[in-house]
Amino acid sequence: MQDSLRRMLWISRVTFLEAVRQRFFAFLLVLGVAMVLSSVSLRVFDFGHGELKFIADLGFGGLFFFGSVLAVVMTAQLFFSEIDNKTALTLLAKPLSRPEFLLGKFFGAWAVLGVFVVVLAGLLGAVLWAREIELVAAAEQAGKIPTTFSAGGLAQFVLLQWLRLGVVAAIVLALSSLARTFLFAVVVGALAVVAGQLQWIAQDAVLKPSDSAAYDAFLWVSSRLIPNLQQFNIGDALVLGAAGVPAGAVTTVFLSGLFYITAYLTVGALIFRRREI
Repeated sequence: MQDSLRRMLWISRVTFLEAVRQRFFAFLLVLGVAMVLSSVSLRVFDFGHGELKFIADLGFGGLFFFGSVLAVVMTAQLFFSEIDNKTALTLLAKPLSRPEFLLGKFFGAWAVLGVFVVVLAGLLGAVLWAREIELVAAAEQAGKIPTTFSAGGLAQFVLLQWLRLGVVAAIVLALSSLARTFLFAVVVGALAVVAGQLQWIAQDAVLKPSDSAAYDAFLWVSSRLIPNLQQFNIGDALVLGAAGVPAGAVTTVFLSGLFYITAYLTVGALIFRRREI
């Protein structure tokens, strides 16, 4: 068990170092940082929302968009680089099993996504905190109650977004273990992210019974196979008013994320066991 863990950690470390050296990671990180920093100046385009909410929504959207692109493209690239360069054959010729290889790749990519989320969310928190001080001072002079920023809520948000990107990375790895080309894994992985964002529509349809039992069954299965990525969108309630989050909501979303990561990695490992390299 210790030897297996040691081998997975070694693969994860190599994968992490390989990923952070990529220009693609740096490029998306710079774009994300630029969006967060420009959120204050872009508030002139806000219509009817609180200023902190506008800044937070823009930052949350940028974090998920660029993070999803990074999770899909980087995870697939890290997997197929080993396959295409035939280095996977050398690694798997040693006492390294295929599930260990796949898990090592996942945890390495997930660690990079964690760095991405922490950097952008930390920067967004600094922007919100600085702007909150100015708005509180202005609100006190005007006799109004300003929106407050919760650092604890931001920490929970970071964890949930890291989990959401982990789900995306696990899906892409499962697809990569089946796919034969990098492009196929990226395209289908991107479609899976879009389906996950729209999955709540299928859930709503399931709640409305139809005359077709087969249609209801299809919707029920599809709404469980594809994770509901919208359930992670509770950043506003966490960061701009933690009291508005229902009791147990964070725990429920957290366990759901862990379940889907485990499920997709298990499927990917089973498929990769039978794949010809």
